[in-house]
Amino acid sequence: MAVRKFKAGDRVQQKSGGPVMEVVKYAMDHLPLGGETYSDHHVVCVWYDENKDHHEQVFDQRALFEVDTHPGS
Repeated sequence: MAVRKFKAGDRVQQKSGGPVMEVVKYAMDHLPLGGETYSDHHVVCVWYDENKDHHEQVFDQRALFEVDTHPGS
């Protein structure tokens, strides 16, 4: 079982770069026998681009790092 690194409201960014995003929740995983459970490693993130368009995407938490939105505090 993976350890959840983030919680809703955390500000994150992909390790490869890209926009700063906000974690909404852990995504639902669909189990082979038809059930669903909350993932331990896939997070739903949202962000707005320069045109103020809303985006939402699921990311593996291992590809993200938390962004310090209050440096020096």
